[in-house]
Amino acid sequence: MKATLYEALGIAQSAPDEDVRAALRRVIRKYYAKTRDGHGNVEEALRFINHASRILSDPERRRRYDQELALSLSTTEARIAHVVTNAVAEVDAAGEGSDVHAPVTAPSPEELFEERFGEPESKPERAFHHPGLTERVASFGRSTLLTVALCTLFAAFIAVAIVFVTPEDAVLVAKQVLVWLTVTLLGLALVYGIVHGFAWWRRHRAALPASPATHTDLAILNWRREKSVFLGAEQPQEDASWIFQLRMAELERAKSGRTSEPRPWARLGARMFDYALWGLILALLVSELRNAGAVAEGVLTWLGHPLLAPLLITGTWIPIEALLIASLQTTPGKWLFGCFIQFSISNAYASREMRAQLDRALRRAFRLWWEGMGCGFPLLAPFLVAIAYERIAEQQETDWDSAEDCLVTHGPPGVLNLTTGVCGLAAMLWLYAVAWHLPMAQTLDWAQARVLQSLPATETLLPGGIGAAFQGMTQRSAPAAAGTISTRPRPAPGNADEPIDSDLAAQFSARRARIAALSTEGQRQLRAGNPRRAMELCRAWTDLELANADAWRCLGQAAQAAGAHQEAVNAFRKAKQFDPADQTLDGAIERSQQGIVADFLRRNRP
Repeated sequence: MKATLYEALGIAQSAPDEDVRAALRRVIRKYYAKTRDGHGNVEEALRFINHASRILSDPERRRRYDQELALSLSTTEARIAHVVTNAVAEVDAAGEGSDVHAPVTAPSPEELFEERFGEPESKPERAFHHPGLTERVASFGRSTLLTVALCTLFAAFIAVAIVFVTPEDAVLVAKQVLVWLTVTLLGLALVYGIVHGFAWWRRHRAALPASPATHTDLAILNWRREKSVFLGAEQPQEDASWIFQLRMAELERAKSGRTSEPRPWARLGARMFDYALWGLILALLVSELRNAGAVAEGVLTWLGHPLLAPLLITGTWIPIEALLIASLQTTPGKWLFGCFIQFSISNAYASREMRAQLDRALRRAFRLWWEGMGCGFPLLAPFLVAIAYERIAEQQETDWDSAEDCLVTHGPPGVLNLTTGVCGLAAMLWLYAVAWHLPMAQTLDWAQARVLQSLPATETLLPGGIGAAFQGMTQRSAPAAAGTISTRPRPAPGNADEPIDSDLAAQFSARRARIAALSTEGQRQLRAGNPRRAMELCRAWTDLELANADAWRCLGQAAQAAGAHQEAVNAFRKAKQFDPADQTLDGAIERSQQGIVADFLRRNRP
């Protein structure tokens, strides 16, 4: 028994359209752009794919093919009756019969003229060839000068961001950042280990189906000699122009080193580079809005939080990514790592206009954001990324690629591109770690405080209970994280029950009362929006208590609110000397330093 079209593709005759497209994509990934070792005549395979897609992508043509297939398995009398019926129908329809048995003749000049210059909305039956197989590979960035210019632009942008963000106490911050990065990498390794172990267990538990690859390869590469898969006496329609375009496209892909073999790490690196670069651009835009007074400081703090910022970055990147892929087949990160995307690779009748391509790119980008990144939520995205990696390793494509009929190809990125991409990722990882380590530490401290405060008091463990012990340890740090200052009374020197001298004790008492009044009123004026008055009160407080970190913190916050950023920096540094464990002071110093730069630019702006 000779092979049929379904057997050549390795699918059942009753397979739905999704399985047909998946089978065509599987064959295209094998022959369209891949290492040529042992794959025979690639042109023959691509010509087979052209005709198979033309028949199976159209419901009417597939129905006719199924009828011909059923008839080929029937009796001789039924075949003779069918031939006679078809002959009469073909005479009546003036040659508009089945695609499979219709005699193949070259189109007339009138038909060619109608195809090229007629109505733009041509019928699908007039499309004889799959345009995606002859589509030129993306040529963006092939020029050496353009490559050097773009890589230099990326490097300069990232370098400026590093200089602007890195604080003065870079050594101390680097130590903290390295701790966070180590913990994060260990967590990601644990997540990947769990997902990979589960995928390995599931693959080895499931029964492996028999692979029809050998039979499929023989049927595809021998289709011209056998011709049985199309059930026709003549080969399907072709013309020399399309065959020439097919050969030139194949040579171009081979020359550019394109491959459809999966490279999940390149795709992940490209996506992370795109997200990180877009996040820096958004940070610059938000900074300009803050300087213009269009966005409140509290809103900016929440937008830049490490638990919310990834949602904003990945969500706003969707339309940008769709536009770049629809027009250039790539994005900045994908270009650096050599990744390119083509749409409608298995459908010969799909529209390839810009609007249709943009619509497919938007659907793919949204599905990737929702299904592959978990909307950017940091606690969910690592699991989904690991699942997508296993999907690519097992089935050679992701769900969003198969849903939008995409083919992801890879080219050699080049030494300059790859160096720029890897170094850029490392540099932007440092940037985000510096920007997020402080708010992340504050969030963890807040969560720890809430957990410990919710625990019942246990007198057997600590006098006064766990809650009292934690309150005593965090009486200073918790108000500082909330932007306020502790006003707890400080113990007087010596024994309070037995003063050395009554006059000296009265002076100490008056001094403590003065300090309490200044600290309370200074904070009240600061909360009431009167930073100038708060500066006076907090400055008097520092005169009375030179070694009190709370007093210097109060002065720094008041000066920062009043716009006296240099005095604020000096006050925060004094507070840092007496309280080096308070990480909130680092962020306060950084904000004041940025305020100094902004004031300088504002004064010298032409």
